[in-house]
Amino acid sequence: MSAVPDTTLPGLVAELVASRRAGGYRFKVQERVLRQFADHCRRAGYPDGSITKEAVDGFLYGGHLRSSTVRRNELALRQLAEYAQAAGWDACTPAAATQVRVRHQPPYVFTDNEVRRLFAAIDSQAMSSYSNKAMVDPVLFRVLYGAGLRVSEALSLTLADVDTRSGTLRIRDTKNGESRTVPVTGRLTAALEGYIAAAHPAPESSDHVFYAVAAGRPINQSTVYTRFRGYLADAGIPHFPGGPHPHSLRHGFAVANLRAWAAQGADLAAMLPYLACYMGHADLRGTQYYLRLTADAYPEVMARAQVRFGYVIPAPPEDEQ
Repeated sequence: MSAVPDTTLPGLVAELVASRRAGGYRFKVQERVLRQFADHCRRAGYPDGSITKEAVDGFLYGGHLRSSTVRRNELALRQLAEYAQAAGWDACTPAAATQVRVRHQPPYVFTDNEVRRLFAAIDSQAMSSYSNKAMVDPVLFRVLYGAGLRVSEALSLTLADVDTRSGTLRIRDTKNGESRTVPVTGRLTAALEGYIAAAHPAPESSDHVFYAVAAGRPINQSTVYTRFRGYLADAGIPHFPGGPHPHSLRHGFAVANLRAWAAQGADLAAMLPYLACYMGHADLRGTQYYLRLTADAYPEVMARAQVRFGYVIPAPPEDEQ
């Protein structure tokens, strides 16, 4: 990109946001951070044409922010600095070295019986003229469990992302900033096809697959969590701190696959990269974490598996998901 002498910092931020969205990224959180940074620079009187270390440090480290927030802001400003440098600005790039401490609670792994009871409760919801959840939720939660998606990934799906002919889902703008295409089973494909026909009588490719009011707007994540709590109660599954939540269905997908491969005598060391790719992990550490969950929950199955890791079962990483 050639330098534009009269480009302002807010203008540069707008260009970066437009560029990222043209590439298929939502970039909402980063946009908010970068606009806050531009306001910070304006209030402090920093001139356009450069991004100084003083401006960056004052924004990142001048307040009493949680380490996770500082780390998020560092990563956003790194992207802005790289974009500004390409535009000919002299821009300081933050080190993004802030360490984030995460307190881990053991993830909840549903038993086979609990999975059956949970989906029986989800499927038994009565149709209502006030809510479409009886139509949406049986398919939404099956996508979480049957494809191992994060809740945000499932709620971001549009009709253009679902290919029922090939039986694939296109997952865009993921947690790790990359997209992936995942195959799903014939049963899940059929469920999606029937649901889309019923829920989208006048389909537009940009419509969200799962919606509460209008197809152009996805369901809020908090709504999904609230509904899930209700289904747990209906199924007689207790909820407690660290207990079952929608992300537990993603755990269940990983554990179910590892159990199946272990029961077949597969070499799990060879299979983990496939699972990592499918689930959108940045590296194998997150996927190895599921190996520990499987070993803890089903030691008799794991005993039959071929596991070539020298450390056998790795300790939990700093950030699994």
